[in-house]
Amino acid sequence: MIERHMRKLWDRVLAKRPHMPHFLTQIRLQGVRGIEDLEVGFISPVVVIAGGNASGKSTVLAAAACAYQVPGARHGDFLPATQFADYRPRKGNYRDARASATIEFEYSTPDGGRAMRWRRASGWRRTFYGRRNASQPERPVHMHVMRNLEDPLEVRDLVAGMMRGRLATQERPLTLWEREFAEKMLPFRYSEVVDLTRDGSSLLFARQKRGAAYSELHMAAGERAILRLSQKIAHLRDALVLIDEVEAGLHPWVQQLLMLQLQQLSLQNNLQVIVTTHSPVVLESVHPLARVFLDRDAQGRVATVTPYQDVVQDALYGRARNAISLLCEDDAAESILQGVFDVLFLRLRIRRESVRIGRDTGASEFPGHAAAFSKFGQIDNFVFVLDGDRRDTGIVDKIRDRARRTVPVLFLPGEDAPEVWVWKTMRRRTEAIAAQLHIDAAELAERMSRLDAVYDLASEGPAAIAKVKVRNLADPMGWDVTDLCQVVARVEAGQVGGECQALMRELERVLNQWREEYV
Repeated sequence: MIERHMRKLWDRVLAKRPHMPHFLTQIRLQGVRGIEDLEVGFISPVVVIAGGNASGKSTVLAAAACAYQVPGARHGDFLPATQFADYRPRKGNYRDARASATIEFEYSTPDGGRAMRWRRASGWRRTFYGRRNASQPERPVHMHVMRNLEDPLEVRDLVAGMMRGRLATQERPLTLWEREFAEKMLPFRYSEVVDLTRDGSSLLFARQKRGAAYSELHMAAGERAILRLSQKIAHLRDALVLIDEVEAGLHPWVQQLLMLQLQQLSLQNNLQVIVTTHSPVVLESVHPLARVFLDRDAQGRVATVTPYQDVVQDALYGRARNAISLLCEDDAAESILQGVFDVLFLRLRIRRESVRIGRDTGASEFPGHAAAFSKFGQIDNFVFVLDGDRRDTGIVDKIRDRARRTVPVLFLPGEDAPEVWVWKTMRRRTEAIAAQLHIDAAELAERMSRLDAVYDLASEGPAAIAKVKVRNLADPMGWDVTDLCQVVARVEAGQVGGECQALMRELERVLNQWREEYV
């Protein structure tokens, strides 16, 4: 249920972006925390930044905090000198090296597109690319770290500050909106939540409607994290919200609920929200275009990488160890593999959940994926499946070179693009395929002949023409192109001596080897 609700939100969130008065569209970092040159663009009002440890997620978030002049902020809170402070004592041999660095921003504002750059030489200075009388855009910014009150020293200092403070305790009840934001994710209903402050120390105190009363010292980590976040952001309007490690202390179900609420709050209050995470649950809670992946290569360079999809994302976040994953090029290739496995599962008696099929944007991305799988220890669970027309292109060597081992690389049947193979196979197996489609074989043959005649003189390449013909054949019959491709592959895979037999033998070998080693 929540997944469907989330997906309905995605298009609305993306559509909100052009209507937001302020929007941070891009950050470029050079020389900051070991990042040589990194550009990160933001398409959606709610963006999730993911990647391995030391890949630069928190650095990008800290840089974003320096994008705006923040009304009412303490001096220095949102400046690079604070976010990227150096340890440089007057005496001693231990100090941070200080190299030149720049942070560049591109914005949309009510006055149009703007750009600004922070540059560090001896100190940080702003420049506006030569524009006269330019100033830093102004916008509320909130930066939040989802930490838990777990350190005994932190607890001791908080208690001491609250109980021995010289000033009187100030009481600020959380507003109805702040409580409601939290209650949508927590299994409690509060009659009151109060923020008690004294001498700069702050402590929450909650009363539940069923009578329980307790301070923040006795809250569960997740309850405290959600209440603190709701206190800070539920009232914000037209602001930039930055949250580091948004999943900290939260159950996966609450992570989903929180991402749902953040997207709804973004829509209601014109918020741009950027979060970092290691959680696949958080990643899957936003539109694929709202996922930013960072990676640091063997030379230490940080770069954005193509947004991972389905099995790739799961593999890099540790959720593919009990299944073998096949990565192919597109949805037509995935459907052909599904049709082959319709036959192969019965033969090998393998559970469907043990085999996962995913697709990417194209074979050119496969070597990079192979390197990532190898880096994160997932390469043994992966099989790469290329289109039939990729033979003799050198891509196999590139994949194995980046994987640093001989990984399984298979090919779909035929010597052409998947749709070309599907069309040719339907010509050869018209009667059997018509039976699967519940259509008269003569009628199917006639429909195909009409489409052949229409596109006989088309100037596009065979692959493009075949895609159009397959689509125009499937649509009037109420079939999806992917369903049609799966049916064709299933029929061909069931034919003795059919063109799928070579692929099936390779898949059978790979699956049996995987079962022996990992199951």
